[in-house]
Amino acid sequence: MGEVFAYDSVWDSDKVFGCNCDVGFFGPDCSLRHCPTGDDPLTGTAIDPAGVQRNEVQSFTCRADGGYFTLSFRGHTTALIYYDDTLAEVKSKLLSLPTLAAADVETTGSDGVCAADGNLVQVRFVQEFGDLPLLVGDADHLKHSTRSPRLVIREEIKGEKEEVYCSDRGLCNTVSGVCDCFDHYATSDGYGAKGTRGDCGYAEVDVTQCPGEISCSGHGTCNGYPTYDCDCASGWQGGDCSERTCPKGKAWFGLPNGDDAAHAALEPVECSAQGTCDRDSGECVCSGLFEGAACERLRCPADPSGLTPSCSGHGQCLTMAKLALEATKKCDDEYCHRGDPTALTYGATPNKPATWDHDMVQGCLCDDGYQGYDCSERRCPYGDDPHTPYSWVRWNTKNRRNVYKDQVNEVQEFTCKADDGGFYLSFRGAQTSRLAHDLTNDQLEAALQALPTVEDVTVSIPANPDGPICDAVGVVSWIEFKQPTGNVPMLQYSLDGVTDIIITERYEGTKEYEECSGRGLCDRSTGQCTCFPGFGSSDGQGGPGDRADCGYSRGFAGYIQDAVACESVGAC
Repeated sequence: MGEVFAYDSVWDSDKVFGCNCDVGFFGPDCSLRHCPTGDDPLTGTAIDPAGVQRNEVQSFTCRADGGYFTLSFRGHTTALIYYDDTLAEVKSKLLSLPTLAAADVETTGSDGVCAADGNLVQVRFVQEFGDLPLLVGDADHLKHSTRSPRLVIREEIKGEKEEVYCSDRGLCNTVSGVCDCFDHYATSDGYGAKGTRGDCGYAEVDVTQCPGEISCSGHGTCNGYPTYDCDCASGWQGGDCSERTCPKGKAWFGLPNGDDAAHAALEPVECSAQGTCDRDSGECVCSGLFEGAACERLRCPADPSGLTPSCSGHGQCLTMAKLALEATKKCDDEYCHRGDPTALTYGATPNKPATWDHDMVQGCLCDDGYQGYDCSERRCPYGDDPHTPYSWVRWNTKNRRNVYKDQVNEVQEFTCKADDGGFYLSFRGAQTSRLAHDLTNDQLEAALQALPTVEDVTVSIPANPDGPICDAVGVVSWIEFKQPTGNVPMLQYSLDGVTDIIITERYEGTKEYEECSGRGLCDRSTGQCTCFPGFGSSDGQGGPGDRADCGYSRGFAGYIQDAVACESVGAC
């Protein structure tokens, strides 16, 4: 383990969970076993043209005359090391770590680990091979009577030996964690002689050919004397090139490599760390919630039986990036009126920590009339609560009476200046066909009501009710949203020959837009409202109608009538 990073500002810091496997285990569910690793016995020898390979050597300098410190290696931390501990005691505490099998601890100074002027201690790794992570020190509790205490760790010699499964002279059985050694190889002592590491690092005979029934299993190139190792072709791995590799993707779960940096910032990993690789086929076997060649996508909700498609067959399964394009930007009047694009983007900035999941997490975009995370629920009608006629009530101290403000529909003021060309309007992501500059208010009203996101609007031109919607001076129209009610988003526009369009909010919609108008209960299996006694279907503006939204108050007589009716059938 190297430097420790903070990961608490990105949205998934406390939402994405993964397994921190015990030593010796790996995989998305920690069900796989690591096999012994070791040095390839035929490389890095005196006759290897590449040269002799060396062990890793690290050092630390401790300047202190009191207190204690700790050392960590690959995520595990020693017991307290006191400033006057002997080298033998330091070695014992280091070797108590489950991640460190053997090491030599040496110094040219005093036998105590620390000294007032500083003492240099070398740690030579003799059973952990390769370029190892640095020891990590915690010197917060070291003391010095006259100077600042100090603990400095550095790499003296970079480890050059291999540290590979089964010393690259066998294949790892990840179920048992035992190496299946190639013919004529057996377990070693880590230095080419017979031993107990279980790593296939001991050559029992003089080797004269590369591994495999045929050289490198026909999927690689044999390097010949003196190493007789294989360079595998793309898509193949293992000491004999007999194992398939699997597709890689961004890791769903793993250690960050910087503060609030993970996932997209890390190197891709096999099966995106949420699946296991079938070495025979080269295909990922994904955990239950994931899909894709590299398990790189989170599945959309679906019936586990497989009888119902994703999103219950009533929606589209889209990535976060695609779902964002279906939304519209909430913007202030000035911004929207410049005609800037209104589509949201998610993941457009490469490697942005907050949007690492833009092409990985998927969700349902439900069809009209359906809702819920899996689109399994029917959507009931929405409308205005008929018993809240006022948007607010305020006590007027001067006149000593309540002042009421009526609830109103949203009215947006549309100004069009043009004597030629056309334009487009959009509302909540739905866009009209091209609209000509000289269309009438009735035609504009019909075009807006044809949008699936608009139910009922009225368009009027106060100055000239029968005139065109645009002229060379500029025509002002009022667009009243009767359905949907409430404070709705601003209409968006794009110009196609028209000189200028300005859209402002004349009246902010203050009516409710609630399920069953807040006066009934929704049956999500049918999408129908069961209205409370005294309420019934409205026209969307408080009168009787066919919306089935419980937005019409039938008054006291209606309440009594409904109460008697529901008592008679036991449904009150």
